[in-house]
Amino acid sequence: MLKFIKNHWFGLIISILFGLFLIEYFLVMFAPHVDSQNRGFVPCTAHMATQVETCHKRKSCILRAVYDNYVCDGKVILTGFSDWIKGQQPRPWSNYMFEPEILKEEMDEDLKEYYRENPNIDDEMAEIIQKHEELENTQNEE
Repeated sequence: MLKFIKNHWFGLIISILFGLFLIEYFLVMFAPHVDSQNRGFVPCTAHMATQVETCHKRKSCILRAVYDNYVCDGKVILTGFSDWIKGQQPRPWSNYMFEPEILKEEMDEDLKEYYRENPNIDDEMAEIIQKHEELENTQNEE
């Protein structure tokens, strides 16, 4: 075993680092990035968005923002793991894998106005579908 590690130490280190990167990549990919309580990866994503916005297409600045976001995401994962070990949360992923809460106050004002002006959207949509089917039937008959 020691001879194997001695001969392949570099490949093992690279494989472990790549495996950790893939684990973090998939955790971040499937976790919510919008939440009204600002939990999980949400602050990291918001910070990266503001950093990239101020970069003005400078590649080195954008790469730095992505790297900072990767480090921030790693800190969130490690915080969840340490909180789990301390008994502060039931699972290691509880702080970043959750059902996001989006408040209705966060909805766009135009969308709210549209809903106020059109309270029976479902009925209107059913009527449109029915008229569409009638139009298709008349075209098929001709």
